[in-house]
Amino acid sequence: MRSGRPCRPTRMPMTANRTRRTTRIIWNTRTSSTASSIRCAVKCSLTPKPRGMATDRPYDQETDMGTTPTTKMPSLTRNALLNSMKTVMSLIFPLITFPYVSRVLGAANIGKINYSLSIVSYFALFAALGISNYAIREGAKIKRDQESLTRFARQIFTINLVSSGIAYLAFLIVVFALPDLHAYWVLLFIQSLTIGFTTISVDWLYSIFEDYFYLSVRTIAVQFASLILMFIFVHKPSDYVIYAGISVFASSAANAWGFFHARKFCTLRPTRHVEVNRHIGPIMTLFMNNVAINIYSNAGTTFVGAMMGDVQVGLYSVAMKIYSIARQVINSLTVVSLPRLSYLSANDRKGYIALLNRLFSTIIVTCIPAAILLYALSSPIVLIISGPKYVDAIPMLQIIAFALALAAPNAFLTSAVLIPLRREKKVVISTASGAVVNIALDLALIPFFGTYAACVSIVIAELVVTVLSLAFSFDQITQLKLGASFVHTAVGCALIVACHMLCMRTVHIGNPIVDFLVRGGAYALVYGIALLVMRDDSLAFFLRKLRRPAKR
Repeated sequence: MRSGRPCRPTRMPMTANRTRRTTRIIWNTRTSSTASSIRCAVKCSLTPKPRGMATDRPYDQETDMGTTPTTKMPSLTRNALLNSMKTVMSLIFPLITFPYVSRVLGAANIGKINYSLSIVSYFALFAALGISNYAIREGAKIKRDQESLTRFARQIFTINLVSSGIAYLAFLIVVFALPDLHAYWVLLFIQSLTIGFTTISVDWLYSIFEDYFYLSVRTIAVQFASLILMFIFVHKPSDYVIYAGISVFASSAANAWGFFHARKFCTLRPTRHVEVNRHIGPIMTLFMNNVAINIYSNAGTTFVGAMMGDVQVGLYSVAMKIYSIARQVINSLTVVSLPRLSYLSANDRKGYIALLNRLFSTIIVTCIPAAILLYALSSPIVLIISGPKYVDAIPMLQIIAFALALAAPNAFLTSAVLIPLRREKKVVISTASGAVVNIALDLALIPFFGTYAACVSIVIAELVVTVLSLAFSFDQITQLKLGASFVHTAVGCALIVACHMLCMRTVHIGNPIVDFLVRGGAYALVYGIALLVMRDDSLAFFLRKLRRPAKR
């Protein structure tokens, strides 16, 4: 009888995909008694890496996706449009309500609402810490590992519960300790409800899974209900407290709804195993960045209210509200890109740079003309939103418009480059520098130049932050090809300026709505034609996406 002799094992090559590598080892074993072959397959699977999963193919600029063999990521273009819609609807609510309430309540009551809101915002900021950006960045890397994601989400939720409790306690102490705030105590306590609802706001969980469709639907439904309530209950100046309550309901109801609906991703509840040492460092670093942003965003309102009075706060708030609308709409693309960029930065370097290049090119060709349009159309915009009583806010908006050309690139550098690459300490340095500059200028200039000084301070602070952010991300930016975008933008903006100067000399339209539509449409058409003639890549990509539905 011949003794059995196994043949040499045959090992199939391992796949390049780190997310699920599989090997098969096959033996052909012969025995003398049966003279047959027994094939034994041993299949072993390696555990997925907890810090993220690579794609089988690099980022595809044409389809705007990165994919794995079984899962396709949502289109960034679709997400950007959905997030823009959510942002616009969140801002359409005050756009519809503000012209009404500004006329009904008056500048003084609007000033009271915004002043008390600026106080509450500091405590709400502490309740939120730096959880959102940190959770999105880290959660995007483990979102396909259900156990790890659930554990991570519960830890983040527990940290948020503790921070919110501390924030509310500090708020109560400050309100009772400072006599100057007693006149605003009703508004303060109503608006302080946002501190508690910040805890259950889990938008970061939806952002991890890039589920912007649900966020959009939720926002529209809640804002529509709030709009109806406002027209029913707000009719006279003394109703400013009711208006503040409705405004709180608009945001808090959406947060509560989102908390219960988030069970489709994971079940959130407090946990004793928080891993504080792992999370607290980057969370506090990003929190310091949020503090700096909040300071130079709200410092103007606070100092104008303390030095100039409620009426000037009301005028300043109009300009800042309009500026915030434009900034948030432009930043929508950057916001939805954070989870995708965090994913690609760890797994697909070429895909990361390709996406970075497309995003920055789009930011360039949108933010600079948007700033020019905001300046050129400031008069009809203010008159449409707030009426002739707020005409003094027009020059304020014209000054702040220049900050828009800086704020959008700065948001991109922060959210698309520095945070995904774990350079949050650099972000803190740049934003803290901007906050210091803003506060110093407010204290030095507002007593002499009034509210206009606060507007100038915003522009200079944005310039400081943008320059520092550019310096800290210079090694990444130099890998991008942005020359054509700058040239196309410069030519298009020059044509807008020429068209505006011509309209100022020849066109005089009394109706602000008609003025906005005619001149705004003309300026946008001139810029769009210029980009089309120069064959701008960002415009061409957008037009291709319009011609066919975005793939999911």
